[in-house]
Amino acid sequence: MTRTALSFVPRPLTRAVALASLPLLSLGATAVSAQDVDLQELRQQVQQLEAKLNEMEARAPALQEDNSYLLKDGNGVKIGDTTISISGFIKADAKVGSHGNGSKNAYAIGIPRNLATFAANDTSDWKTGFSARETRLGIGTKTVDVAGHDLTTYIEMDFNTGIDESGNEVVSNSYNPRLRQAYGSWNGWDFGQTYTTFTDLAALPEILDQGKQAAFIYTRQPLIRYNMAAPGGKFMVSLENPEDGFGPVSYDDQSYPDLAARYQLRNEFGIYSLAGIVRSLEDDTADETTVTGAVSLSARIPTIGKDDLRLQYSYGALGRYMGLLSYPDFDRTELAAGKVEPLKTFGATAAYRHFWSPQWRSTLSVSYTEIADDIASAASTLSYFDNSTSVHANLLWSPHRKLTLGLEYAYWDFGVIGSSSSNQYEQVMASAKLGF
Repeated sequence: MTRTALSFVPRPLTRAVALASLPLLSLGATAVSAQDVDLQELRQQVQQLEAKLNEMEARAPALQEDNSYLLKDGNGVKIGDTTISISGFIKADAKVGSHGNGSKNAYAIGIPRNLATFAANDTSDWKTGFSARETRLGIGTKTVDVAGHDLTTYIEMDFNTGIDESGNEVVSNSYNPRLRQAYGSWNGWDFGQTYTTFTDLAALPEILDQGKQAAFIYTRQPLIRYNMAAPGGKFMVSLENPEDGFGPVSYDDQSYPDLAARYQLRNEFGIYSLAGIVRSLEDDTADETTVTGAVSLSARIPTIGKDDLRLQYSYGALGRYMGLLSYPDFDRTELAAGKVEPLKTFGATAAYRHFWSPQWRSTLSVSYTEIADDIASAASTLSYFDNSTSVHANLLWSPHRKLTLGLEYAYWDFGVIGSSSSNQYEQVMASAKLGF
């Protein structure tokens, strides 16, 4: 980026106005005691002012023009008609978890199904893991007046790949980057991969182990979305990538996209959302297709000072949309019998964020999910539990908006399918997030 040197180039008209104004101002200021005005002293002041103007003109550097192709523009750098910005953060985490089994990458992934497996171990075996894999890099662009509207794009990646992906903790701790988001927006339309319209990021609790609540809707996928103004807020509708798999297992490609919609209301009383999704689940072996769906309600409510309460409730054929693959989309026992039967679940999350001071804050989050349908056995779900509860409590310190240090405790309870017993998992996490 070039620098523009400050300069002062007097103009004849400017000088004339400045010189003419001085006697007028002086006369006005001394109107009450005009008899005391010394005209000779006034003339001397005018002469001194003119001499100073001449001196400033002689010292002023020549005006330097900026490079029109490389200008600082807001938070980015402008190249031609496009402003490019770079953002992201370094996130360093240390996790200590109970019932650990030492699986490669397990502590960085930590999805509920993994934690339930660890919790099923009979003895507590605390393990420690360090990771920087949630480090994130984003590149955004904005181009003005593209067919009459601004065009924006955003691409984002991190290194938090799956538990079975390449990478090791022996020598290099090298992990491949993965695509998180890649989308563009123009004239109310979004194209590409980003968070599903079915999720409400405004209600997402602020926890260090982000997205790891039992019941929260937290999915990213390719989509086409239209955003429009609506009374009190906005309305969004999208066609999104269909999938009915469970983890790495995909049953069949789908014939129709998922249809999602959200109405969001924003005012001084908070942010409130109602969302719905319609899905077509099918299996070629069973030669059957079922149309199903789910609904979700969420809110972010301001309370005292900067504090807020965040709520979400969801019900229906949530499947992969809720709890990071806690439950499949199908009842697998019914699927083995040749029937495509959606597995109904529900989930609720409540989180309260309290500011102890402008720099210190805490969040207490409680989340619960459960299978709503009657199931014959664990074979119906491939999970180890039919309900789960997560509790997160943290203390965060942000001396600057680009720096957050925190400590968090998490507790999980997994209800064993077909039993009144449950298994517990605990985790302590320390994190440093340094933004740029």
